[in-house]
Amino acid sequence: MSRRTELASAVATIKAKRNGGVPKVGQVELTDKTLYLNVAVKGQAGIVNLVDVNTRREVGVTNIDGNKLNAGRDYIIDGVRVLWGQDVNLKAQNWGTTKSLLPAEFLGAEFRIKQGGTVLVDMPITDLTIDPFVAFRSLSTSPLIRSNMEFEMEIEYPKGVSVPVDKDYNVRFEFRAHQAKR
Repeated sequence: MSRRTELASAVATIKAKRNGGVPKVGQVELTDKTLYLNVAVKGQAGIVNLVDVNTRREVGVTNIDGNKLNAGRDYIIDGVRVLWGQDVNLKAQNWGTTKSLLPAEFLGAEFRIKQGGTVLVDMPITDLTIDPFVAFRSLSTSPLIRSNMEFEMEIEYPKGVSVPVDKDYNVRFEFRAHQAKR
């Protein structure tokens, strides 16, 4: 396996040494980030918006604050994964990879990220649950969530079904990204 990508990243960091070792493209600083969002899906049906103006950053639940990114901080997503758990406390889950714990209603749903009238990500949930502790689901299009502009994340369930309410069904969406700070 070639390590050219890692080498290019190391060279960029060395070149940026005089600027505190922060890799830059032009005047834009780059930082590796993982955005995450824990969601209780028990009883959900139809189209469910996952973020809105009332979404608040809370360590252990989400590091997304509202439905707009801070001015000057764009995110380029290169991978997504979904983890799941069934603990009552959404902040302290034993996140797992046993797909059989998730109800078919959730696995049959679709996930989307939208911004400015454009659909950036549109995938079936099953495509995001591929052995998540091994790898993120790569996104070849490198979708860009632009700063200071409203964005949406949603789950759309199949018509006529809802996630059962017999147990706690919790999911954690993780988005591997590069933060570009101007």
